[in-house]
Amino acid sequence: MKKGLKISLITIAIVIGLIIVLAGGYVGYIFLSYSRLGDMDLSIDSKSTLEYVDVNTQYSCTTYNIGFGAYSQDYTFFMDTGYDEYGNETCGKYGKAFSKEYVETDTAGAINAVKELSPDFMLFQEVDTKSSRSYKVNQHEKIVENFEAFDSVHCVNFHAPFLPYPLNDMHGYVNAGLTSLSKYKIQSAQRKQYTVSDSFSKLFDLDRCFSVCVVKVTNEKNLYIVNSHMSAYDKGGTIREKQMQELNNFLKACQDEGHYVLVGGDFNHDLITYNPMYSYTSENKPHWYENAETHSAIWQQKKAPDWVAYMFNEEGKSPIIDGYTIYAAENNPTCRNNDMEWVPGSTYVCAVDGYIASNNIKVNKIEAIQTKNGVKGVDGYAFSDHEPVYIEFELIG
Repeated sequence: MKKGLKISLITIAIVIGLIIVLAGGYVGYIFLSYSRLGDMDLSIDSKSTLEYVDVNTQYSCTTYNIGFGAYSQDYTFFMDTGYDEYGNETCGKYGKAFSKEYVETDTAGAINAVKELSPDFMLFQEVDTKSSRSYKVNQHEKIVENFEAFDSVHCVNFHAPFLPYPLNDMHGYVNAGLTSLSKYKIQSAQRKQYTVSDSFSKLFDLDRCFSVCVVKVTNEKNLYIVNSHMSAYDKGGTIREKQMQELNNFLKACQDEGHYVLVGGDFNHDLITYNPMYSYTSENKPHWYENAETHSAIWQQKKAPDWVAYMFNEEGKSPIIDGYTIYAAENNPTCRNNDMEWVPGSTYVCAVDGYIASNNIKVNKIEAIQTKNGVKGVDGYAFSDHEPVYIEFELIG
């Protein structure tokens, strides 16, 4: 063997060996870094002076997944797949926000969209506190700064070490969670753990959970304000089924004691199809499918992304226990798929953000708010791949 060839082979072998060692070291680092937070009490940043909510009085709430400030209208996400109008598979590109300026603009826009609604309670999901994917912008602090008279709670549901994918735009390390605010004093707050996958994918998924904030009612009952973010990438739906049962266990315990419960959040389930309150089927779409130019023609052909699951079956049954009602907004979809940029009439949309309310709560209004002034100059999804959902309700006394 020629000397030059021998040296080249040795060099290649050394490089391959280093790659194997580094890859093995990284996998070990991921496994050693992985832990679940579990159930725990949460600290409350207490600023409110209002002690109680009252019965037969109208209150309001918003839920908004702000997508760590990355999802401007021209953003796509590397984990989101879908289909074009011809059935060809599509996939997003990016792992982190375009820039710190984008994150700050989207975060400010999301906060202002909620502020204009002047709600009594606010639920935010995908709120980064110190993440490389969002250039270390502390979104929780920015939210709290804008609502000075509100009690606030932050609940961590994503604490990942450095994630080096996609290779062209690495996601990086992540600290993120659920932020809840209340105009009324929060007496206690807890984190409740959801089941997550026990496969290798658990290392890269959120540490799924829901947070519970307890507010006193003048009739000596409690109002439980719950902020929930369920799994999205769950082939076969087995994990989401377990998460529903865990939420049901909590709902049943509250029901047995006669308390009021309002659950808001990103359920990662289509809340409106087959929902008997709205009478839509997978073929009979809500009216928003016909709002945009050429929309209905495209949607007759376009296949739903694989992550889409229905909260209701074809018989109109949901997994939520009796005594609770699922509320969705009919006026606008609440979520766009991120396999492509936001193009009204082409991008897949559905309603995954909404509420579950105990039947001792009267819901007077629910509306998906269409955000505006996005980078592409069109309405919708201006600051996130989700839209805020606003609800007005009364506690029945």
